[in-house]
Amino acid sequence: MGGNNEQYVFYGGDLEEPIEAGCGSLGELFIKRLKENGDGVVFTDGVTDERFTYADVLERSVRLANRFHRLGIKKDTVVAVMCENRIELPIITLAATYLRAVPLLLNPAYTATELSHVLKLTQPRAIFASPLAMATLQPLLKTFPSVKLTVLLGTTVRPNAHVTLFRELFDRNRAQFITFTPQPVRLREQVGLMVLSSGTTGLPKAVQLTHHNVMCVLAYMRESARQIPFEQIALGLLPFFHVYGYMMLLQALINARQIVSLPKFEPTLFLSTIQKYRVTTATLAPPLMVFLAKHPLVDQYDLSSLLLLGCGAAPLSKEVELAVLKRLPSVLTILVGYGLSESSLGVMTRTSDVHGSVGKVNKLSWVKVVDVKTGRTLGPNQVGEICVKGPLVMKGYLKNEAETRAIIDRDGWLHSGDTGYFDEDENFYIVDRIKDLIKYKGFQVAPAEVEAVLLTNPQIKDAAVVGLPDVSAGQLPLAFVVLQPGASLTEADVQRYVAERLSKQKQLHGGVRFVHEIPKTASGKILRRELTNLLAKSKL
Repeated sequence: MGGNNEQYVFYGGDLEEPIEAGCGSLGELFIKRLKENGDGVVFTDGVTDERFTYADVLERSVRLANRFHRLGIKKDTVVAVMCENRIELPIITLAATYLRAVPLLLNPAYTATELSHVLKLTQPRAIFASPLAMATLQPLLKTFPSVKLTVLLGTTVRPNAHVTLFRELFDRNRAQFITFTPQPVRLREQVGLMVLSSGTTGLPKAVQLTHHNVMCVLAYMRESARQIPFEQIALGLLPFFHVYGYMMLLQALINARQIVSLPKFEPTLFLSTIQKYRVTTATLAPPLMVFLAKHPLVDQYDLSSLLLLGCGAAPLSKEVELAVLKRLPSVLTILVGYGLSESSLGVMTRTSDVHGSVGKVNKLSWVKVVDVKTGRTLGPNQVGEICVKGPLVMKGYLKNEAETRAIIDRDGWLHSGDTGYFDEDENFYIVDRIKDLIKYKGFQVAPAEVEAVLLTNPQIKDAAVVGLPDVSAGQLPLAFVVLQPGASLTEADVQRYVAERLSKQKQLHGGVRFVHEIPKTASGKILRRELTNLLAKSKL
């Protein structure tokens, strides 16, 4: 494994309060907090203006759990939810959690191929789907007899006799829910949630998070939230099926903050919702930070209520961050975080103004940087692989021992696949995915660094950089560029712009391709595989 330098293994510290809050299961914790928060509004649908209190969410989720119980949904039963951001999602996932069943969060935009793979792997007994998702799901159901219940959300029109409508699942008896107590579980063993790894490097893997994993996230978020000195009205735009979006949703339900939900990003809806509901906090992926920094529409709305922005899921450049702060002077802080599905959420957060950094190690987590080849623990300003240990690390991938062992070593360290380093003040910086690094004449070039420079050009709306295979150099950095409307940059202009700002190995030796959009996952990660496939096809 190489030498270990204990001096450079960082621990974020313990929490001040007990993680379990006296609860024997995650379901019990949900019920306890929802009862405490009572009649306050927790969830507003930003499209329909429909509002739900904590008491509403508690009552509906417990009534649904009663129905689930009669339908045979019990410990370890997988209950899948495949929809855009909407109130039904937490009602379903909470109901499943109360019964020690396992909520599975699915991307409603999955293709038939991706969905088939996931259903085969996870074998859900029940699936809840929005109309968009149902169109993909319906033709596949014949081949998955494990699915006993298919429920359609958000409509009163039944497509066929095999599909149940969501509202039909609710008992009329409202009294039962008052005495409902979930059974205790072995917190570190019992899976309480499954999310799909983003699959940027292949078919998605099912990440198993335990009751204890989720409780740890909620406990450190609760402690962090107490330090925020204003009322939190949070924008729920990050997809709830993504670990980041779902934990933000649970944070609202558990830690008494209001969430205004939107099903997808649409420029005028996004901006008008912040203005209308006086949103104070918004957690966004980097593409939306670029939108706030650059889009002319932003100036037409009053966004002065925004006090705090959060950003994660992909690297955020210092330049974009500073541009957002300059354009939106009401924003006091941009909280930048780093984490992954396999670590339940964030393992580092930056609250200071060290722009470009992802901050220091969060409470409960251990972090070190190791040499990619030897596994040796590295010191300050040495780039290596970020490794994480502690109670946030997942139980493992479902039915995939080999991949679990490949990512979690014998000592319990999760190898993130991301390269980064820390400075003398223990601030961490993420460089890029190990798999994405471009090898140019023996140099390692991080695409994110070149992309950050490209995005400083006011005529460039978006950009992605990949390696173009080359016999003599290995790979040549090549940029896919989306221009702003009316911009007239040429390939030579773009190459010159980068050449004036970066050293020789980081320049665009592979050229520039102008495209209409950059393919990304729902959480904002660039799908480089699609771009490299595009290059391969164009060479055929």
